[in-house]
Amino acid sequence: MRALLAAFALLTVLPLGRAFAPEDLKGASAFFPLVGYALGGLLALASLLPLPPGLLGALLLALWLALTGFLHLDGLLDTADALLGAKPREKRLAILKDPHLGAFAFGVGGLYLLLKGQALALLPEPLFLLLLPGFARFAFLPFLQRYPLAHQGMAALVRGGPLLPPFLLALPFPILYPGPALLAFLAAYGVARLALARIGGLTGDVLGAMVALSELAGLLGYALWSALRA
Repeated sequence: MRALLAAFALLTVLPLGRAFAPEDLKGASAFFPLVGYALGGLLALASLLPLPPGLLGALLLALWLALTGFLHLDGLLDTADALLGAKPREKRLAILKDPHLGAFAFGVGGLYLLLKGQALALLPEPLFLLLLPGFARFAFLPFLQRYPLAHQGMAALVRGGPLLPPFLLALPFPILYPGPALLAFLAAYGVARLALARIGGLTGDVLGAMVALSELAGLLGYALWSALRA
């Protein structure tokens, strides 16, 4: 139970900031997809509101960001500033610890919000909205277990947890939506490879960027999949 609470404390805005033991934090990764399903369930319910598509898409985006405390968006912005452009490794690592935003953060963040909002305005089916956040919170775990860490931080606290339970929890999404699932996984892989090449490994911010871009890639994959079915 404490590992489950730790998972919600790490990935949502819920006020569960109690002191967790190291084994609770490592075990939390087993429940990451369940956290995603809780978020996705609220998104799926909100998607049923009788609102115009554009307004409903904006509402879903706001709800998605708010429920996570903007955690993954913050990781995406910091990662964009650190990994993009020509900089030495030491400068990239320093940028990850700098709370200020640069041009790459504004550019990537603006495009991310625009694309995600437009994809949500297409009103994906509620089942898709339920399952995607759960899969996105599994997609980065294989890379967290395999790739080195650029520095010790929150990523180090959850590294080493079980991989099979979250894989089984996340499995319904690739079974039902194989195309979007592949794109979501490839997005996580691309961020991990770029981080490995430019800062020597993963960080908590990089993991947040992997979740954010996995979700976006899954939504864009759904839009493409829907267009091909039409």
